Amino acid sequence: MIVKKKGDLSVEKTKKEKKGIFYKFIHGVEVVGNKLPHPFYLFSILIVVAVLLSVIFAGATATYEKASSSGGTPEMVEVTIKNLLNKDTITYVTKNMYSIYYNFSPMMMMGLLMLSIGLAENVGLFSSLIKKTIGGAKPAIVFAVVSFIAINANTASNAGILGCTAVAASVFAAMGYNPWLGILLAYAAGNAGMSANVFVGNLDVLLSGINESVCTALGIDPSTVHVLQNWYFMACCAIVLTAVFTWVTVKFVRPYLGEAKDLSLVQDENATRELTAIERKGLRNAGIAALVYLAVIVIMCIPKNSFFRADDGSILPSSPLLQSVLTLLFFFFLVTAVVYGRTVGKIEKWNQLPGMLAKSINSMVNFMVIALPASIFIYLFNASNIPTYLGAAGGAWLKSTGFTGFGLFVLVALFSTFLNLFMTSGSSKWMILAPILIPMLYSIGFTPALTTVAYRIGDSATNAVAPISSDIALIVGLLAKYNTDKDKTPGMGTVFAGCMPYAIATFIVELLILGAWWLLKLPLGPGVNMLVGG
Repeated sequence: MIVKKKGDLSVEKTKKEKKGIFYKFIHGVEVVGNKLPHPFYLFSILIVVAVLLSVIFAGATATYEKASSSGGTPEMVEVTIKNLLNKDTITYVTKNMYSIYYNFSPMMMMGLLMLSIGLAENVGLFSSLIKKTIGGAKPAIVFAVVSFIAINANTASNAGILGCTAVAASVFAAMGYNPWLGILLAYAAGNAGMSANVFVGNLDVLLSGINESVCTALGIDPSTVHVLQNWYFMACCAIVLTAVFTWVTVKFVRPYLGEAKDLSLVQDENATRELTAIERKGLRNAGIAALVYLAVIVIMCIPKNSFFRADDGSILPSSPLLQSVLTLLFFFFLVTAVVYGRTVGKIEKWNQLPGMLAKSINSMVNFMVIALPASIFIYLFNASNIPTYLGAAGGAWLKSTGFTGFGLFVLVALFSTFLNLFMTSGSSKWMILAPILIPMLYSIGFTPALTTVAYRIGDSATNAVAPISSDIALIVGLLAKYNTDKDKTPGMGTVFAGCMPYAIATFIVELLILGAWWLLKLPLGPGVNMLVGG
């Protein structure tokens, strides 16, 4: 018989209380979030709210200096909140509702990708691949791999994030884990990649272009705001956050979500048995097809004048190759799924393929319904100029606070998280804030690169829980598709609760890393210091 000392019991009780408080918090977030109307009705209500706000605050103006993303000269812009109840806006929406809807970026991206990902799932490719590779790996290893891949998927912008999220759902289901865990982990990690990445992506190009525009106008040496201005810091964050996200998944999110209730609802009926000889052959053939496909892509990239290269012959950080990631992923999964399906007999006749692709797109139905009011709301909210007005007015307030030192960067990060409630485009927010923050902080000795890091920390940490993000509707749709519990209906609260631990961890950990950088005066990137002249 083991006798616990009184001190041991009090420590254990304290741990349980602490754990209980946090669990109650995220449970409260889920309950409150899911008590909101169905996302279809919620976005419909938000349309009305956007119109009413535009009527109430119509005519309010703010002046700000808008930077150029291409390095051009900044210009003074006066933004005025626009009353949406006018002839031009009403007639534009009624005449172009179909284009607003069908050009909604998450639907365009995922509609294509889910065709081939769904096919790969339906023919059993993912299930067999998992059994052959990481089927016996410890959960922490799987979570770490998914975290690292998703964090760096941000290199390909939203297409990489959403593609990784869809694949993670299928992979987790094939491994017997709760697929919701894969969805939320990949989605949160992908958004965190906006400030943590070992690769240079399109966002780095946009932000450096904006910084160059501001620095040129101020007479600051623009050579310190190149695309690698934050690379050392971001690469460190990518590695640290991989470990942190793995820990958060094991300690908080997985226990909170619980295990899958009925995997038969989302899993192939043969998912748990051993691989057959024909399935091994199918994997071998699919692997050969994958290598041939990748080899063809590499060969096409070799010529300096390749259509996959940028005009200057480069591939990184921005090129047609990276901009074609979605299409290339579509064909990658299509080719490998078809080869596997033909080998194992899941696609016996070519006439079966269109029907299987049609079955794959069925997973998008829930999202397509939600996307209708969501796309209209986001269009109208942006058309009202309310987000831009808030950004300009908030930036002016931030300048007037008088904060100095490291606390100023914490405030910048916090303000960036606040703006995520209204604006989700990282480059658009920075076009407004950069001309305000860069000269303000440069005047007290801080480089533009350091200011950019503080902004990116707040922006990336809370993107996954931004309520008006155009991706939220898609994530809710994926949760509905991969729901293993008939008694639960996923909603926006499910997304917020599942991603909240990652958002909090990202914000705290990256600020701590920035604090260490601050104390040690480390360079943020090649030739880029934190302090002017330092």
